[in-house]
Amino acid sequence: MVNYIRHTVYIKRRVHKFLRGFAESQRGAVAVIVAVVLPILVGVTFGAVDFSRAMSSRQVLQDGLDAATLFAARSTAVTDAELQAIGSKAMTANMLNLHDGALVSVSFVSGDSGQKVIGVAQGVVPTSVLGLVGIGALDLTARTEVMRSSKNLEVALVLDTTGSMRGQNIIDMKAAAADLIDIVVRDAQTPFYSKVALVPYSLAVNVGPYAVQARGAIAGEKTITGATRANPVVITAAGHGFANGDKVYISGVKGMTQLNGKLFTVANRTTNSFQLQNVNGWYYNYYSSGGSVSCTTQGCPYYSFSSPYGNDNTFAVSSCVSERTGSNAYTEAAPSTALLGRNYPSPDNPCLQNTITPLSSDKAALKASLNVLEAEGSTGGHIGIAWGWYMLSPNFGYLWPGASAGAAYTAPDLIKAVVIMTDGEYNSVYCNGVISRNSTTGSGSIRDHESCDAPNGSSYYQSGQICSRMRAAGVIVYVVGFKVVNTQNAATLIANCATDSTHVYYPETGTDLKTAFRSIGQDLSRLRIYR
Repeated sequence: MVNYIRHTVYIKRRVHKFLRGFAESQRGAVAVIVAVVLPILVGVTFGAVDFSRAMSSRQVLQDGLDAATLFAARSTAVTDAELQAIGSKAMTANMLNLHDGALVSVSFVSGDSGQKVIGVAQGVVPTSVLGLVGIGALDLTARTEVMRSSKNLEVALVLDTTGSMRGQNIIDMKAAAADLIDIVVRDAQTPFYSKVALVPYSLAVNVGPYAVQARGAIAGEKTITGATRANPVVITAAGHGFANGDKVYISGVKGMTQLNGKLFTVANRTTNSFQLQNVNGWYYNYYSSGGSVSCTTQGCPYYSFSSPYGNDNTFAVSSCVSERTGSNAYTEAAPSTALLGRNYPSPDNPCLQNTITPLSSDKAALKASLNVLEAEGSTGGHIGIAWGWYMLSPNFGYLWPGASAGAAYTAPDLIKAVVIMTDGEYNSVYCNGVISRNSTTGSGSIRDHESCDAPNGSSYYQSGQICSRMRAAGVIVYVVGFKVVNTQNAATLIANCATDSTHVYYPETGTDLKTAFRSIGQDLSRLRIYR
């Protein structure tokens, strides 16, 4: 419409200029006057025909653009290139009714972090009458914006950070995961949000500050205030609570350092003291100060056990967690209903340093967590998969800060998805919080294993059970098999976990891995769009 007004004003100005010149002229000839003014008067009088055609054409252009933009917005297109391809095709079909004009250009792009599609079209209408005054065509412009119906998105990335990922592998994984975060987490978090959680795993999953709520509190250590150089040594620890025959672990003693890091048997206990059975302290250093003594059964700061080879071990509890056993082994029941397993790792296969990151829309914070990931340890992949589900589960929501809690499955306009990255080699399962004797090659020294089998079976079996329950709850599961091992167990694992074969990727290089993660990110973005 602006173009029409501009052309009308132009014609009026030319008429006005001519009339003013005519009034000032003393010598104008009538024939000359008529010859000059007639085309202008005709343009003013009959140019309305061209303007009417242009206005009609502009309405066709606007209606066609509105329909094409709406079509693009309701498609699964995510990138500007995809929107352009779909929108342009629709626009071409819509312009069949543009009889008096022609489409010059059209563009379709996303706006507001993908929340809307913007369409802009340029057209032109050739003139007939207005050509007499030098206006050969009228320009047309149309613009429209369509908000995309969308959905809230919660995604958990379950990332293999085991020893096999050392070097370039973990570098490639970090880059690929960062790309996915950029695609999935939108800058605009209203009216729909998009969040990502990170679950790095190796022999287990490190839940960091959430350990107490997840696997239960650990019994406190008792403070030592004295130790005699006697036979046997007598330990003073007020209200220690130990019974004769208990195995205890001593650490942190100053002076009589020969006591530190050893397991002892309690004898001749009193309320505030006990003897170390068969321990002669005559040749020890004098006790100076400090130290603590701990129980060594399940739920204690240390756990004492025998390996399948018969050697005794005492391992400290960690902030990692192992699998849950019992009737809730494969459910998403809250830890307040059924605690997760503890983890007493070997010093040679320790709890991984990488901790979980609950659901977040802070891309910078998520990438910072990615950047510090290190590759270490054996593979308890089933634990990682379980925690991918737990990060999205509303039953675990009370563990996290409010904004990180997973929404109810019944919440409207919601998608939950887990992306599992694995090399397919799962080897570590647990009995009493220690890697069990039926764990397989790659799970560390058998001398550091517990002398009982994992009650839940193999890591592959447990993974399949968890994935099945997770999918049944409505969670979409993607599996990325990065340089996956060529075994039947690995093939079965991937087939049993993924939603279907279209949700499986087998990248062999870092570039392939980035492509896979980018494809998943775009697929998740498409799923957010209302069809």
